[in-house]
Amino acid sequence: MRFNLNGRWVEDAQADPQSTILRYLRTQMAQVDVKEGCAGGDCGACTVMVGQVTEQGLQYHTVNACIALLASVHGAYVITPQGLASDGELHPAQQALIDHHGSQCGYCTPGFVMSMAALYQQQFSQADSDAAGQTVSNRPADRLNAWPVPEDEAIHAAISGNLCRCTGYRPIIDAARAMGEYPAKNADAVVSFDPKEINVSQENGLQPLLKKQQRQLFLPATEEQLKALLQQYPQATLWAGGTDLGLEISQRFSQFDTVICLHQIDSLQHWQHQSDEPSGQLVLGAGMTYTQLEPVLAKDFPSFAELLHRIGSRQIRNLGTLGGNIANASPIGDTPPVLLALGAQLEIDGIHGRHQIAAQDFFTGYKQTRLRTGEYLRAVILPKLSPSQTLHCFKVSKRYDDDISAVMYAAWLEIDDQQIIQARIACGGMAATPLRAYTVEQALTGQPWCEATVLAAAQQVEQDYQPIDDVRASQGYRLQLVRNLLLKTWAQQEVVA
Repeated sequence: MRFNLNGRWVEDAQADPQSTILRYLRTQMAQVDVKEGCAGGDCGACTVMVGQVTEQGLQYHTVNACIALLASVHGAYVITPQGLASDGELHPAQQALIDHHGSQCGYCTPGFVMSMAALYQQQFSQADSDAAGQTVSNRPADRLNAWPVPEDEAIHAAISGNLCRCTGYRPIIDAARAMGEYPAKNADAVVSFDPKEINVSQENGLQPLLKKQQRQLFLPATEEQLKALLQQYPQATLWAGGTDLGLEISQRFSQFDTVICLHQIDSLQHWQHQSDEPSGQLVLGAGMTYTQLEPVLAKDFPSFAELLHRIGSRQIRNLGTLGGNIANASPIGDTPPVLLALGAQLEIDGIHGRHQIAAQDFFTGYKQTRLRTGEYLRAVILPKLSPSQTLHCFKVSKRYDDDISAVMYAAWLEIDDQQIIQARIACGGMAATPLRAYTVEQALTGQPWCEATVLAAAQQVEQDYQPIDDVRASQGYRLQLVRNLLLKTWAQQEVVA
């Protein structure tokens, strides 16, 4: 196991295969500035920055260290708050928080610092790429960071996964707005690492990267290696982003005998258009994170892309994967209803060979799917929308950011000459699995596209769903939500038209 911590390479062959980044930093590296708050990826106190080498150089993103496996940063750079300072000068995010009195009890402050620093670095990198001839290596050392004040929306998105129980958000936001007022050289500790220093040996993915007692962790680099491992360990736990599995370790203290991490398999993170025609398909690698998906979906499925902004926080979206959200089979997962509405196909591979299955046939019961032992979800195939087709996605939750759905609703409509040719309505949170509203669909199909048609179809919701009462919503509230969201679909469609 090898990674760069605050500018120094760390190697460890004895690390626990199921150690999280947070546990390792605090217990093995004495990095106590990284805090443990919720141990569930909610509060953001444990936020760290992870740097990966891309075609654009070293790119940083934030993750919740409390639920991310240590193995996920193999070969990467990890930055904690104490690694931000350079030559005795605080990073602009740190200095701005001090000057604008953004810290109260202080427990959440390290996480806010990291989220703000990541926003700074992303804006800083963009500013440098936009300035002809201005690179990190040749810009004047005393130049103030020449990037515009971030929009409040960008600031809110960056810190949406950080909770301040002292209600100190106003000075924190003020500090984020002011980061550009500080010398850019103060951020050099983050951007000055040389990616050429990375020297991760091409280890055999069929051998454990980490092993301790009866526990072992594999890090295959190809799908061929993954299939070979599944032949040998068909009961292994497959770990993609781990935003749900991480809770098994951090909160339930579970142990897995064999873990196979998927994040270094490039083919699971690729996407492609199979055709440029309106009837073409968009093929998404199941290992793509929500952050990777956002720009890919923005053109062809803007409503789907907007929904991704509501999934967890930025830290979660940097970790969580499309395939993980589907294979987890939660009845309140955010992406499965969208896939059912679109008529998506799922590509499955493994020891039984490659095949496809319709998304609507994939879920068989609560947290149960048609995946067999030794199989994995490889890709998601989305039929592209024709000019007469639209997609509408609505998530309803108690909080706007970083919350679980009470109801997740998706509607796909084909309307020609103000008549509904086809309709697919799917919801999460209404049954043990994400489920189509077939009776509602029948009430819509073939009818004129008007408010009266939608109101009549809304009366059929109870024929399709019999939700339960729970802490998120009552049965009656959920049913009324779906009726209202049908009407919202009509209103939104009218605005588009």
